Amino acid sequence: LEGRSLGEVCHIVQIAVSQRRILGYLEGSMVPFGRSVDCIKEQCAVRKQPVLLIPRKGDPNTPLATWEDARGRLAEILSDAATAGRPGVITLSNVKRLFRSRFGLELSETALGYSRLHDLLQDPRLSDLCVVEAQGQQHVVIQRTGAEDPWAAGEPACAESAP
Repeated sequence: LEGRSLGEVCHIVQIAVSQRRILGYLEGSMVPFGRSVDCIKEQCAVRKQPVLLIPRKGDPNTPLATWEDARGRLAEILSDAATAGRPGVITLSNVKRLFRSRFGLELSETALGYSRLHDLLQDPRLSDLCVVEAQGQQHVVIQRTGAEDPWAAGEPACAESAP
């Protein structure tokens, strides 16, 4: 890295973390990707197990949400967030907290086979309920309504992944 500017070094490190997966983070420190939280989450997702390394918020004995729980409770949260003529919208960062506070359930993306909550909420099993979109600096979960139902228009329903 000798001869590189600070900006170039930062850019190289960012690419090593976000695209190449050479580096990652663990407890606030940069580590080789194989020891990072993201790698651990991916391994847990493959095994469909919650991540034990990251302390669960609240009661560690809180039951994990099943797919049935995830569908039903997410539909309820979004329905309650809806206003007259407008679909329910919640920030992605609040989804897990709402599951814990309202239903006493831990929504663990890794226990349901995903390493990121964003990806879990784009699973085809939830595609009729919601869509995840970027709005400014945050991601939001938006309730799908009947008017947006791709089946109603005779088109195939395809889950699209966000960039």
